[in-house]
Amino acid sequence: MTESFRLLAVHAHPDDESSKGAATMAHYRAQGARVHVVSCTGGERGDILNPKFETHPDVLRDLAGYRRQEMERAREILDVEHTWLGFVDSGLPQGDPGPRCRRAASRWSRSTSRSRPSCG
Repeated sequence: MTESFRLLAVHAHPDDESSKGAATMAHYRAQGARVHVVSCTGGERGDILNPKFETHPDVLRDLAGYRRQEMERAREILDVEHTWLGFVDSGLPQGDPGPRCRRAASRWSRSTSRSRPSCG
């Protein structure tokens, strides 16, 4: 496989790329493919599943900031490109008013134009 193969991975939250697709992305990167990850939200209302961080003051104070740091580290380790769409994590089932779709759509358009994922 060459760098002409391009993979686009779209995830709702930062950390999903690591828990749900890291092995696939690493496989394709090892074969020379370009991989671009899109995170739709900041994961600011996500659950903290690691007991080590459940009471960590920095994590509790700024979960979104912590998730940004985690995503940057995952991006480095996986050697992938990354785009944030900027939606706010809804924390289902409560939800928030609709996001600013034009801004997110513009980011989506730029990321797909830049990454030009392979089809078929």
